[in-house]
Amino acid sequence: MAFCSRCGSQAKEGAQFCDRCGAPLSVGFQSYSQGNQTTMSYTYRKDEKEAILAVILSVIIPGVGQIYCGKIGRGIGILVLLGLLSVVSIVPLFFIMNTMEFNFAGFFAFNVVVSILVFIIYIWQIYDAYRCADDYNKMAPPMRY
Repeated sequence: MAFCSRCGSQAKEGAQFCDRCGAPLSVGFQSYSQGNQTTMSYTYRKDEKEAILAVILSVIIPGVGQIYCGKIGRGIGILVLLGLLSVVSIVPLFFIMNTMEFNFAGFFAFNVVVSILVFIIYIWQIYDAYRCADDYNKMAPPMRY
């Protein structure tokens, strides 16, 4: 007796394709014989997330790698946080009324601190996207029937 490796439904004896989903039956199942008993098992391959794709997405747009791995709230949070921190470093320039009393050294120090913080969060979120993809793939082992 054969089972489909894609959907898990029982297939007719001698069939080459699954009646339910159309997947080829010759790939993905194995038969084991012991005396006059034959046992068939197959491994269902769940959808997996590519870790390198999650990393590339996070490098291009922070937080998108987490969204790709199913951590939508975390991804949106990272995207918003890095966007706000990037804008915060420029906003004080718009509120300067008197340029004679402007403290350039303080403004520069503030920008350096915020930039370092943004860089640390940016690097962390790239690693986190990789870890999210890895955790997603390890979450449940393939089902065996």
